[in-house]
Amino acid sequence: MKKEDSPFRELHLLMLPDTGRTLMYKDELVLVDNIGISSDTDSVSDFIETSYPFKLTFTLALFCLCGTMRVRLNLKEYVLGKNDVLVILPGSIGECLEIGTDTEIVAIGSSTHRLIGEQQTSLSMAFLKFFTSTPLIHISQKDMEESMSLYHLMRAKLEQPDYAYKLEAVTGYLQVLFYNGYQWISDYNRKSLQRVENRQQQLFDDFLELVQAHYNEHRCMTFYAEKLCLTPKYLSQVILEVSDRHATDWIRDYVILDAKALLKSGKYTVQQVGDLLNFSNASFFGKYFKAAVGCTPRKYMLG
Repeated sequence: MKKEDSPFRELHLLMLPDTGRTLMYKDELVLVDNIGISSDTDSVSDFIETSYPFKLTFTLALFCLCGTMRVRLNLKEYVLGKNDVLVILPGSIGECLEIGTDTEIVAIGSSTHRLIGEQQTSLSMAFLKFFTSTPLIHISQKDMEESMSLYHLMRAKLEQPDYAYKLEAVTGYLQVLFYNGYQWISDYNRKSLQRVENRQQQLFDDFLELVQAHYNEHRCMTFYAEKLCLTPKYLSQVILEVSDRHATDWIRDYVILDAKALLKSGKYTVQQVGDLLNFSNASFFGKYFKAAVGCTPRKYMLG
């Protein structure tokens, strides 16, 4: 059976809820924050908390002004604190896990590269490459204040009635923010070069890339160890030392994440999901799923 292209529920730019502080420019840009709004408010909770993973179809930048926010992005957990910036790229699988009651978040979502200047190809590629591997970055208080000044200037222009050049004004502010972001990346990379390269961290990153590409067909450590020209024992030790988790746990989590999405999609039976994930039979799939989740696939699907 052929699996659908994406079993995950997609989150589109215009699907972001109105918190009372939401501004949109056509279908290209959304500015939203919860400044001065309790995170217990329903509209804010809908924006920052979901009960299942979702797949973004646009670029989303989250600026944390205060408090904390815990998210899972492509199976890795991140905790945002004051002056942290999280950049989520299109195609990423995300899930908000927890947010503090005093947390203030500013979000800028964009569905197009037009607003930052498509001619800046080399910088855009470097930007994408960096935030693919390092989505969370800490900036200085001064940089955060400048970012918020740009954000509020954009809001002011979008709210200004009968202003004929909203696109041009907002594009200018976004380009400044983009160049500031690239400066943050340059500063980060310069500091990184001063540190000794961590071979174990690189192996861990390579392992996760392989798992993401092959978990559907291969759940055995031997396969990944051979791909990395290592023994299964050594690779398992490295993964445990770097992540404080067993390698098999990472493989299992990718499988279970896919299984959950397929079960909740409403398109497949339990048997079909097991087949799509290459389990030998429904019984084995059921035992594997229950050991990881704590309930049977059918109970999860109907819950």
